[in-house]
Amino acid sequence: MLSKFPIVSFTNHDVSIAGPEKRGLLHCTLRIPGRAGDVHVICAHLGLAEAHRQQQLELLCHIVRDEVPSDAPLVVAGDFNDWRGRAHDILAEGASLHEVFVQANGSAAKTFPSRFPLLPLDRIYVRNAGVHSPVVLPRKPWSHLSDHAPLVAEIAL
Repeated sequence: MLSKFPIVSFTNHDVSIAGPEKRGLLHCTLRIPGRAGDVHVICAHLGLAEAHRQQQLELLCHIVRDEVPSDAPLVVAGDFNDWRGRAHDILAEGASLHEVFVQANGSAAKTFPSRFPLLPLDRIYVRNAGVHSPVVLPRKPWSHLSDHAPLVAEIAL
């Protein structure tokens, strides 16, 4: 998590299910000068197995309900490994989160593999925040830095 605003608290939630595959959710609280109330951001890296992702999405919903005030702005982003698009309904119903590319374009952005994106694995979800101009960054130089194409969106609080 990189932020130009102070990170006033953080918690790393281990959401690994079974086996050697380590997965996590990093929950940070940001203090934005001149703004009443903090902004919550969660970075996600979910599992490859469908059953593991389902459990991890439920854990994410519990974390949001337990740790994020219902009126606070929230951004959840990262590698969801969700090529079937099943996270959208779970996160909408369980945490009132909405995916920014689905809202803007009708479908999640294709991000994997970065050199020729075919699968929509990465996501940006928001709650209590507006979004402008979500884009997948151009292939170069990004395709040489990661196997996932990066997503960018302007978040309005």
